[in-house]
Amino acid sequence: MRISMPNALKTIVPLLSLTCLIPAESSDWPRFLGPDGNGVVLEDDALNTDWTANPPKILWTRQIGLGCSSFAVVDSKALSLGNTDNQDTVWCFDTKTGALIWRHTYNEPKGAKYYSGGTSSTPAIDEDRVYTVSKQGKLFCLDLDSGKVIWERNYSDDFDGRRQSWGWAASPVVYKNLLLIDPGAKDGALVALEKNTGETVWKIGTEEPGYSTPVVYQDRGRDRVSVFHKKALVGYDLEGPRDPLFRYSWRTSYGANASNPHFREGKFYISSGYGSGYAVIDVTKPEPELLHRDRELILKIQTSVLVGDHVIAHYGGDGDPRNLVALNFESGEIAWKQEVPGDLGNVIAIGDHLIVFTDSGHVILGKDQGDHFQEIGRTHALQGTSWAPPSYANGRLYLRNNLGKAICLDVSKTN
Repeated sequence: MRISMPNALKTIVPLLSLTCLIPAESSDWPRFLGPDGNGVVLEDDALNTDWTANPPKILWTRQIGLGCSSFAVVDSKALSLGNTDNQDTVWCFDTKTGALIWRHTYNEPKGAKYYSGGTSSTPAIDEDRVYTVSKQGKLFCLDLDSGKVIWERNYSDDFDGRRQSWGWAASPVVYKNLLLIDPGAKDGALVALEKNTGETVWKIGTEEPGYSTPVVYQDRGRDRVSVFHKKALVGYDLEGPRDPLFRYSWRTSYGANASNPHFREGKFYISSGYGSGYAVIDVTKPEPELLHRDRELILKIQTSVLVGDHVIAHYGGDGDPRNLVALNFESGEIAWKQEVPGDLGNVIAIGDHLIVFTDSGHVILGKDQGDHFQEIGRTHALQGTSWAPPSYANGRLYLRNNLGKAICLDVSKTN
């Protein structure tokens, strides 16, 4: 086992959590898709919901390099990644001003395959540390205040991970004292590291990696995690034993299982592109059972939310139907469709409001009214293609496009 401590592959410029299993009421956005990793924050009193009288205002703009990494935000720090001239940089900005606090840079090819390339995963912030992973599998634990390397590991060298066509894209996930990663090795598809030291605690599974971030959930009183691997959705028990709980085969062209699954009461929602569509499956039985499916409702890379009875997503891509759709999780019935700009987009839920960020750079604020979508406001925030999900914290919306323009929008009641 190799665990590298500081002094390798780093350029530091110092310039001045736990994954929840209950609905979040947090003002921070510490990881991919927020406090619970599901894009939902149920309690929030900062969001401005009158965009006519009080439209969003740009607080700051920065250039962070190529990629689709979204922002992780805790207290006064906003972190993301990007690639410039075949170097990745982890950026740490002041949330109010956009001033650079520190950056951490290392060599990494941009990996432009059928798109502009750049970074894919999102940082995970836990206490005084931040964890990042590159498309080539370089995993870093950095000091949140300074950006200095505390420890580092490598998916290929340390775990015999199997890199896929677009590299490693799953974001690291903190669970209690563990850091969960998805190198996709033959003897360790899912690996748990001691988060403070980087030492391997356990590993399980034989699946090749997909591009979706692991989802921690609770089922029948136990903490579990699902991973949308290259060829299947697999569930694992976080409290032991280490045998997979279930495996549901799901093959997508190019192994592109990338969108985030949702769990509720023994059932999972999954979706992917290239004609695969979505499915809801029951994983409480000895063999997972398909409950309903629609091959036209595809999520290639975009994220969705499960709020109330509905999975809400901006379906589309590659010429498929492009609509914001509310799908009944239990029945598969479509409650409503709403045409929105762009070919695909990402959705988050803040309180009882939805924020849609389309790949055309439009931001739409609205509400699910049960049988229709009520649009409250919209703004064209960014030009160019934008695939990264939005991040929200304390009345601010953090966005970026694939070419690296990042902005912070003030969407607070006091802007």
